[in-house]
Amino acid sequence: QVLTISDKRFVKSSAALAVMAGSMQNPEEHLGLAHFLEHMLFLGTQEFPQVGDYEDYLNKNGGSHNAYTSIDHTNYFFDVTHPAFEESLRRFSRFFVCPTFDSQYVEREKNAVDSEHQKNLKDDHRREYRFLQMITDPQHPFSLFATGDQKTLGQADRDVVMDFYNSHYSSNLMRLVLMSSRSNEELKQLAIDNF
Repeated sequence: QVLTISDKRFVKSSAALAVMAGSMQNPEEHLGLAHFLEHMLFLGTQEFPQVGDYEDYLNKNGGSHNAYTSIDHTNYFFDVTHPAFEESLRRFSRFFVCPTFDSQYVEREKNAVDSEHQKNLKDDHRREYRFLQMITDPQHPFSLFATGDQKTLGQADRDVVMDFYNSHYSSNLMRLVLMSSRSNEELKQLAIDNF
């Protein structure tokens, strides 16, 4: 499903893609896998294999990007100057069409996920959230540790990431929003061309 929003007053163009797969889909043997996959997705695609290419392109064109993994979805988004929107969207779309999940970065990204977890241990909001998980019915997936760390992701390799991606990252589970000063017709065509 695609929502296009056209408004000549927009100062930048942007896109967001939500995948209806989050931490509640984590397998018990790899808690945090959805979040780990979110990290791995930024590390090159078949069409743009250079790690950092996407971020560099956005930075050179006044853009920014981020992503987050929630309990029931994972959201990826960016904004960029209007002239660079089409090329940025091309690079962004490849994450959901032909990612490489380069195995040489698996350990690096496990460390990044672990560092994020260690930083969050001191955050009161995160601690409160974890407490809610701990007092939830232990049979419900919400009760499980969601973000991942070195211990829970220790055995996760490229094949594990690919299996999760192939199981949960399909178009029927994705929602795309395109916002720009371009017309809705142009945005629709960009969605068709790229996705």
